[in-house]
Amino acid sequence: MDIDKKIREELAKEKALLSRQQTPDASLFAMLGDAYKGRLGGWMVLMSIIAVLLSALMLWSGYQFFFVVESLPELIRWGVTLLLSSMMQIAIKMWTFNEVNRNALQREIKRLELAIMVKESQ
Repeated sequence: MDIDKKIREELAKEKALLSRQQTPDASLFAMLGDAYKGRLGGWMVLMSIIAVLLSALMLWSGYQFFFVVESLPELIRWGVTLLLSSMMQIAIKMWTFNEVNRNALQREIKRLELAIMVKESQ
């Protein structure tokens, strides 16, 4: 078997695998699911758990700040807790969507590499 033919067959297999993994117009939920299956999937799970805990803290802090506490030191404490938890929540969301973007970009680069290799082998 000719080496060029072997390379073409391997490229065709890899291209078929990539096209099965993601459709060109993947939804946001599909892209998020791919991020959980990626290299940093464990970190994605951990960040999701932390985000849920921060959401609970943020809701509780907001409730305490707006409806329960009346003394100034307590208001300051709950207000700062509310602000910090929401800022941490924003940072986690930014990291999550950067990870989704990185995975999508990696797939597109791989697709371009395959297209270039197929074009050169013809």
